Amino acid sequence: MHTSNTYEDLTGLVFMRLLDKRLARLIILGLVWSGIYLTTLSRPSLFDDADTVHAEAVREMVETGDWVTLHINNGIRYLEKAPLMYWASAICVKAFGLSEWTIRLPLAIFTLLLTLLIFAFGKRFWGEDSGFYASLIYVSSLGPFAFTRIFLPDVMLAFFMTLAFYFYLRVADDSEKASKLFGMLDWRSMMIFASCAMAVLTKGLVGAAFIGLVILAHIVLTGKWEILKRLQIIQGILVFLIIAAPWHLAAGFANKGFFWFYFVNEHFLRYLGLRYPKDYDTVPLWLFWTLHLAWLFPWTAFIWGAVRRFPTSLPRSRADVIHVFPYVWILLILFFFSFSTTQEYYTFPTLPAFALILGQVIAMVDSSQGERYHRSARIGLGVFAFVGLILGATLLLLIYFGHGYNGAGDLSGTLTVNPDQYALSFGHMHDLTPATFARLSKLVYIAAAIFILFPLASFGAALFGRWRISYLCMALMMAGFLHCYQAGMVEFEPILSSRSLADAIMSHYRPEDRIVVNAVYEKGSSINYYSHIQLSILNGRNGNLWYGSYFPDAPQIFFDDDAFLKAWKTKDRIFLFSEGKPLRDFLARHPDFDYRELAASGGKKVLVNW
Repeated sequence: MHTSNTYEDLTGLVFMRLLDKRLARLIILGLVWSGIYLTTLSRPSLFDDADTVHAEAVREMVETGDWVTLHINNGIRYLEKAPLMYWASAICVKAFGLSEWTIRLPLAIFTLLLTLLIFAFGKRFWGEDSGFYASLIYVSSLGPFAFTRIFLPDVMLAFFMTLAFYFYLRVADDSEKASKLFGMLDWRSMMIFASCAMAVLTKGLVGAAFIGLVILAHIVLTGKWEILKRLQIIQGILVFLIIAAPWHLAAGFANKGFFWFYFVNEHFLRYLGLRYPKDYDTVPLWLFWTLHLAWLFPWTAFIWGAVRRFPTSLPRSRADVIHVFPYVWILLILFFFSFSTTQEYYTFPTLPAFALILGQVIAMVDSSQGERYHRSARIGLGVFAFVGLILGATLLLLIYFGHGYNGAGDLSGTLTVNPDQYALSFGHMHDLTPATFARLSKLVYIAAAIFILFPLASFGAALFGRWRISYLCMALMMAGFLHCYQAGMVEFEPILSSRSLADAIMSHYRPEDRIVVNAVYEKGSSINYYSHIQLSILNGRNGNLWYGSYFPDAPQIFFDDDAFLKAWKTKDRIFLFSEGKPLRDFLARHPDFDYRELAASGGKKVLVNW
C-alpha cells in the first residue's frame, strides 16, 4: 500500500492510481506508442539505399502480383531477403494505397505488438510492475525508434524471437501444467517452433539460430535436460517446416541458383565476412557492445541494477532458472556476432531482454521493499542528469561554434563527406559539423533544453522519493527528444533521399527517355521508387542488382563509360543522376563532357543532354 504522503502530490496521485490498474497501464503504453510511432509514419520521404530498395520491392510485389520472387528496379530479381516484411507492407499498400505511411505501418504495428508482449512476458515471470516498466522502457528508448526509421525487418525478428522465448519459459516452468492440443501436442511447444518459422521468414536462418542456440544454452546452463522432452522436438520440426518451407521451395523452383545464393552467399559467407559483392562494413566489436548504453537511453540510468543482479552461480531454483534467461539471451547473441560482421541494428534482438532486466530493477526500486536500492537509483539518476547537462551543453556549444559558417546553399553545404563510413547504418553521423548544428539551431535548442531540464526533474523527483514522477519525466523526455530526432530526419531529407530530384525529372520525363544513375543503384534508389521508372546504371553492376542482373530475363541497363558517352551524344534524351564525388570523378575522366544541369539538391545533381 502507498503511504498518505505519496498522495500529497496531485500528479503523483493520478499517475499512481493509473499504474495500479492493468487496463490503464495498457492505455498508457498505447498512448506512448501512438505519440511516438504513429505520429511519425508519414514523414520524412523514404531514403536512398535500404529504405527505398526494400520499399521498391514492396511496390513491385503489389504491381506484379508475384509474392514469391522479390524484384527491384522494375524487374530485376532481388533474392537476398526473406519475404515476411515485404508481404506485410504489400498487404497495407493493397489495402490503403502506396505511401510512406503504408510502407512503414507494419514496423509500427510490430513495435506495439512487441511492447505488449514484453508487458505480458514480464508480468508472467516477474510481476505486473516489472512487465509494465519493461514495456515502457522498450517503447520509449532510443534504439527501437532509431532502428525503425529505416525499413528494416529487425523489430519483426525481435518480436518472433521474444514470442518463442516467452513460450519456452512457459514450457520450462515446472509450475505450469502442459495444455494439450488434439490430445497430444503441447500448444506452447508448437508456438515455439511456429515463432521460429516466422522468424526465419522474417530474416532468414539467423532467426532459427538465435532461438535454438539461446534455448540450448539455457538448458545446458540450468541442467534441466528434461525440458527437451517437453519441447516435443519432432512434432515441432514438422510445424516449423509446414510454415517455413513452402516459400523457400517456391523461391528455389522459380529462381535457378536461389539455394546457393540465399543460404550460402547471403547467410554463411555474410557471417564470415566473405559475401560477394561486399557492400557492408562492420562496427568495432567494443562499440557494438557498448552502444547498448545509447540504444537503451535514458533507462541505462538503471544499468547498475542489471550488473548487481547478474547471476554469479549456477541456477537451481525455479526463480533462478527464470532469472538467468534474459542474460543468456543477451550474451549469446552478442557472442554470436563477436565472430561476424556487425551493423548497429544487429543488436536489436537483445533489446527486449535488456528491457525485461531493467524493468525488474525499476520495479524493485519502486516496491515497498526497495529502500536498499534507493541510494543506487539516485546515483544512477544523478549520472543521468549529469549526462543530460553535458549533452545539452555540447549541443549549445556546437551551435555557438557553428555560427561563424557563412556558406550558402542547403544543409548539405555544412557537411563533410566520409564515404568510407556509409556502409554503416549511422555512418552519415560522421558528416556533421558545428555549422550543421547552427543551421538547425531552433531544433537543436529544443533538444538541448530537453536534455537539460527533464533529467534534472527526474533526479529531483528521485531525491524526494517520488519515483514514479521520476520515471514519468524520463518517458516524457524521450517523447520530446524522439520527435526532435524525427524532425532532424525531415531536415536531412534532401540529403538522404532523392525524392525532390525524382520530382524534377518527372516534370520533364517522356516515355522514351532514360534515367541513368552514376555509380551503384542504391545511391539513387529513391528515384526508382518515386518515379516508378527503371534506372540504368553507369559503372555500377554491384550491390543489390548484381545477382539478379545475370538472369536471362534481366533488362540490359548497365553502361560503362564508352557506351554511356556514345548514348549521351545521340538524340535520345538522358537524365544523369549523380552524387558529388562520383560526378567529379567522371568529369575528371572526361573533361570535355557536354551537359546541362537540370536540378540539384542535397549535394546531388541531375544532368541532361538536351
